[in-house]
Amino acid sequence: MRYSGKIFSGAVMSLLAAGFLASGCSSTEEVEMLDYSGGTSVGMPNPFTSYQTLEEAEQVVGFTAGRSFVPPANWNKPPLVQVLDSYPDRKKMLQLIYVDDSRRNLYLRYSRQFTTREMNGDYNAYPVEKDITVNGLDVHVRGDKKGYYTAEMFCRGVSVTVLSDLPLGEKVLATVCAAK
Repeated sequence: MRYSGKIFSGAVMSLLAAGFLASGCSSTEEVEMLDYSGGTSVGMPNPFTSYQTLEEAEQVVGFTAGRSFVPPANWNKPPLVQVLDSYPDRKKMLQLIYVDDSRRNLYLRYSRQFTTREMNGDYNAYPVEKDITVNGLDVHVRGDKKGYYTAEMFCRGVSVTVLSDLPLGEKVLATVCAAK
């Protein structure tokens, strides 16, 4: 005999109705509906503040960073410059965002208070995850055979995280923390 679903559906509906009535609710009970139309939108405030120049943002975070990085040719210059000021602990992070012609992003994140893992935010699984040495620095990278999509390092007293929509090679990563 082929299953038609009618008996099962009727039984489920009966159980749901019985549960609804047993909970003390009835179809005549008034329920207050909240009306948000035309009201003020309530949500998380944007923790990032944008700045016109890297120098302005560096004054806010209290360190210099990002001047040695040389993005691939098709990424916008100058980058979008932002500072995250976390609440309530007041940790700060400098973020530079480069965008290429195809709207793919490259993020450079710098902080003296956040760890590289806290700044990373990329929870993808990659077939390659290893530690390499770039410019004498230990760099934790994740990616695939094409290149690295995340890189984490500690450079001149600052935690640095690189996140990219496109795979990056060691040559590009070497410019993230070049000697000044």
